[in-house]
Amino acid sequence: MNEQFTQALSEKNHQLELRNQEVERATRQKSDFLASMSHELRTPLHTIIGFAQLLAEGAHGDLNEKQHRYVNHVRQDSKHLLDLINDILDLSKVEAGELELTPEAFDFATALDEVLSSLQTVAGAKEIRLENRSSLNAFLRAERVRFKEVLYNLLSNALKFTFPAGSIWVDAAIEDGFLRISVTDTGVGIPASEHEAIFNKFCQVGATTKGIQEGTGLGLAITKRLVELHGGKIWVESQPRKGSRFSFTMPLDNSGRAGIEGPA
Repeated sequence: MNEQFTQALSEKNHQLELRNQEVERATRQKSDFLASMSHELRTPLHTIIGFAQLLAEGAHGDLNEKQHRYVNHVRQDSKHLLDLINDILDLSKVEAGELELTPEAFDFATALDEVLSSLQTVAGAKEIRLENRSSLNAFLRAERVRFKEVLYNLLSNALKFTFPAGSIWVDAAIEDGFLRISVTDTGVGIPASEHEAIFNKFCQVGATTKGIQEGTGLGLAITKRLVELHGGKIWVESQPRKGSRFSFTMPLDNSGRAGIEGPA
């Protein structure tokens, strides 16, 4: 009896191992397919964006108002499609365990200023006040590009869900060897029942200030995975019509430069 049980357990373990191998193989194939298709799609999209930019700048003759509007639509929608393709590829790499980080020591305040500067035009167009309320000069140990991607995703998300004349700000604090960075807005807010779901793939909670749902619902899912790959965590505090506060942690550099107080 005992021998039969052991044999049956061994057979089930073998079947489970075979299934795991099949799942891993399917995941690799999916990742390879997405990488190949992304390359094939991004190449012509870059060309479309480039020529649309030249036309918009009048490089080959002035455009009338209607032509200029059409060209801008082509350029904006092409960029949007390119962003979606990059999101899908990033998520696929993370899920397949193929996204490798290259941590480095860098100045948090400088990286934050770069991201805020890149979004000031968008904020200005909606008359939203976008500000840095951090007073820390701290060095992080993370992949700089991915850190900026996380911050950019959270700030872009805040801009979508904050009404004109609203405010968005970033603050930071040192906590147990990590830097906690928070992005707070005065936007539409999120019900408590959706606080966990918003970090799931393809989840879209509520409408933007335009009254529509935008994007694929991948931005926060990718953001969460990037934070966790760095050993950090991410969470949200929010109530409907009272704004949202997204916070995440990133490891500090332990070379002795981290945590220096001073103006950002």
